[in-house]
This record gives sequence, C-alpha cells and structure tokens, in this order.
Amino acid sequence: MNDLRNQDSLKTNDLKSRAKRGNTLAYLQKHRGKPQYRHAPSASRAANKILRPLSRKFGPGVSSLRTQWAEIIGERWAVLSKPTAVRGTKGAKILYIDAKGPAAAMLQADSANILNKVNQFLGAGAIHKIIVKQGRIHVNTTKPVSNEATKPKPNQSETEQSLKSALDKLGKSIKSRKT
Repeated sequence: MNDLRNQDSLKTNDLKSRAKRGNTLAYLQKHRGKPQYRHAPSASRAANKILRPLSRKFGPGVSSLRTQWAEIIGERWAVLSKPTAVRGTKGAKILYIDAKGPAAAMLQADSANILNKVNQFLGAGAIHKIIVKQGRIHVNTTKPVSNEATKPKPNQSETEQSLKSALDKLGKSIKSRKT
C-alpha cells in the first residue's frame, strides 16, 4: 500500500517538475491516445461520385432503354429486338439494336419512327442514328403464374367444389394453430 502511495507521489512530483520545465505539452503529445477508428465509406457513395458526373456528361445508357423497351417501340417489336449499346460522342450518339431474323430489315426500314420514339423517351437529340443488326434474341417466354388453380372451373361438379372448399377450411385451421 505504501508502495502505491509512493508511486503516486512520484508521478505527481514528476508531472509538477515537468510543468515547471515547460515540457507538459511535449509529454501529452507523445503519450496521446489513438485517434478514433473510422469505417471506410460505402462503395455506392464512391461509385455515385464518379458515375453521376459521367452520366450528366455522356447522357443516358442502354440500361434505361432495356427496362422500358416494350413501352418505347411496342410489344410487337420488343419481342423481336433489344437495344445492345449506345455509343458515340455527345453530338452524334448511335443506338445499336439486335433483331431476330428478318425483323432486322423491318426495324431498319422503320428506323425514323423508332428514332423519334427513342428520342421522345430519352430527350430531344439524345440519339442521332440507329443501327440494326440481325442476330439471336433470347426472350424470357415464361408467363406469370396466375391464381387459376384456386378458381373453380365452370364445369366442375358440386361435389368437387365442396371437397375443395372443405380442404381450404382445413388448411386455414391448421395454419391458425401453428401461429
């Protein structure tokens, strides 16, 4: 116990003597704690800082066209074609479209109308030329699943409908017991 008191008194005496000598600031700077750890900024924030000015400078890309392609040129042509790239300088951008089979020739023939529709979507003067290339188009042909299985069919017998309603009630009661 006396040793601890002696150490404390030595420390206070040491601090007092340093204060008298003017080395207090040097001592504090040497024995200062570590600065608080900061996490790295998110990647999305860093990417936005880079991509936002580029999108303003170079205009819209093909991704915005792909998402709205069916609304821009119509369902009929959207099934047979897809935009692949937007290239060129700001004054002379070219839209590249891949089309299935002979639809490429039809799209190229109607390119003035398509160009007007695309520029209406992207803004006046965004695209100056359209190039259509014949190729393969992979279209998602899966249809959304409707709730047809649960609807009673008009030619079902009354016993089938009553059996189905009884099974639905049983399923609901089992679900309510579990929760």
